[in-house]
Amino acid sequence: MSSALRIALVTCTEMPREDGDLPILVEGFAARGAHAKVVAWEDTSVAWQEFDGVLVRSTWNYLDHYAAFLHWLERVDAATRLLNPLKALRWNLHKRYLVELAYAGLAVVPTELVLRGVEPNWESLFARFGALVIKPAISAGSFGTVRVASGDVAAARAHRALHESRDLLVQPFLESILTHGEENLVCFGGAYSHAIHKGARWAGDAEQSGGRITPAPDMVVLASEVLAWVRQRGFGALTYARVDIARGLDGRPLLMELEIVEPSLFLDRAPECARALVDAVLLSVRDGG
Repeated sequence: MSSALRIALVTCTEMPREDGDLPILVEGFAARGAHAKVVAWEDTSVAWQEFDGVLVRSTWNYLDHYAAFLHWLERVDAATRLLNPLKALRWNLHKRYLVELAYAGLAVVPTELVLRGVEPNWESLFARFGALVIKPAISAGSFGTVRVASGDVAAARAHRALHESRDLLVQPFLESILTHGEENLVCFGGAYSHAIHKGARWAGDAEQSGGRITPAPDMVVLASEVLAWVRQRGFGALTYARVDIARGLDGRPLLMELEIVEPSLFLDRAPECARALVDAVLLSVRDGG
């Protein structure tokens, strides 16, 4: 094996949009004396054991090939170092983790998990939450995410019927998503790196990410608390994570999602921050961390 570490930057063959992080990461690894190669997870010709580390990046079509993607993760984990770790990735793919985090006492947008085939009491959910956001528990890119006006039981039932075979999440619609949007905090090696602003996005909408921002201190604190809980649960320090946060009715920050599988990291808006991710990857690969 060459003395230069070989890193796979994993994307997919059916890209819905360009991944602006990849060329920046290729250059970043080269600057640190490592060789990074962009490969698709579905490419059966790839010998994953030839890489020292496999960094899951823009595998954005996995939702259409879910079982195959899970099998691929397991094969790669058996062959080399998978980043993030397999245990963390499997946990994060189903958004029931939001219920788990809320139960642990973290500030999470209130979330009701509705199991596949179950018709919930919509009247009770409207009484509890007001206007609703309904989305599949296994989802990416706003797939199946809709807003339902308070009391519109017919619309809620229709969306349940459309996704009868899926687990769903039901949450209150946060007005701050329209008035301010959410803030996506990117973290490398368990430490905050940078953040961007994102607007509301529903099923069928294009990506609504905006410019780089400086998040409020309480949002950075919440992101740190979430990542600390993940470490304590036994996943270890995540090589990369994106913590998506919005404000509740009382103004406090609430976790919307913790993205540790294939989030955009917006390095095109913060190219100097790529060094931190590159270093976190190389540290994990070299030290087995």
